[in-house]
Amino acid sequence: MSTNSIIVPVVMSGGAGTRLWPLSVQEKPKQLHALTGTRTLLQETVLRCPQTRGFAPPVLVCAARHAAQVEAQCAAVNTMPTAIITEPCPRNTAPCAVTAALAVREQYGDDAQVLLLAADHFVADTDCFVEAIKAGGTAAANGHIVTFGAGPTSPATGYGYIRRGDAVDDAAFAVSAFVEKPDLKTAKSYVNGGDYVWNAGIFLFQAGVMLDEVGRYREDILKAATQAWAGAERSGLCVHLDEAAFSDCPSESVDYAVMEHTQKAAMVPLNAGWSDVGAWPAIYDLAAKDTDDNVLHGRVVALDSHGCLLHADTDAGGPMIAALGVDNLAIVSTGNAVLIVPVDRADNIKALIAKLDDGDL
Repeated sequence: MSTNSIIVPVVMSGGAGTRLWPLSVQEKPKQLHALTGTRTLLQETVLRCPQTRGFAPPVLVCAARHAAQVEAQCAAVNTMPTAIITEPCPRNTAPCAVTAALAVREQYGDDAQVLLLAADHFVADTDCFVEAIKAGGTAAANGHIVTFGAGPTSPATGYGYIRRGDAVDDAAFAVSAFVEKPDLKTAKSYVNGGDYVWNAGIFLFQAGVMLDEVGRYREDILKAATQAWAGAERSGLCVHLDEAAFSDCPSESVDYAVMEHTQKAAMVPLNAGWSDVGAWPAIYDLAAKDTDDNVLHGRVVALDSHGCLLHADTDAGGPMIAALGVDNLAIVSTGNAVLIVPVDRADNIKALIAKLDDGDL
């Protein structure tokens, strides 16, 4: 594969995943847990882009305190990253996109394509995912910043939406609008109308194009992130971004900083069974169920109970869970806490989390 067409997966593993508390905590967030199978979400993400399908070895971006866990989890699935970039503090996805582009440009050149992925997403159909990414490569090679739109399966109010415009090429479409998380009535109209897709938060772009566009619209982010990269300390696989420069970088998403302003945005449909696994109801929907529609994980026993999610993290010292005669409950136990909430309310536990001490997150 030539340098001009190479696709480098850059996996962002910096999220806290607090809506999956108490399993997802600051020391071990959701992407480092096995929530949808035997592998962790991080491992599933790096395996989704194999070198046998033409991808370059991945670059990982994570918090400094997670670097050892990230390296160990990659090694466990025989994946060797080109680098593990550590961020001294969270600064959202726009600074991450800049450092990703700088890392890829340094190794492969301006025209190499960066596939910016979140480590905590679920994709049911890997083949379909790979085909969508490869299809987006044409638009990216022509200077577009490609985002991917998951076909909506419900009027979800927890996702942003993208309105599809005219065709750019055989696979990609112009972006008519980016829309923030809607209310239920609006979300239903989007799904029924057929012109809207979920914003999957996956981006494909040439390294040089992203750097140019961030410089055009957010020069302050480009300057601070570039200084953090230039001042980074390197040790083995790890590239530790300069703390002072990165701390001064504004915290902003790629969507706000670039995608809502650029004239180079394009969208490729992604019909691969995508989910951001944002909260316990998503885990319930994705997981295999018993004959009573219960999702059972770890040392759990359910009797005369229906539609429940019972998740005992006994490996971390959590107690077993025994449930009798209950319906629609999510019960999650870890070594430090137990969560009990109706499954259909478990996607909105922010008020509960707000009452916790910082040390519990």
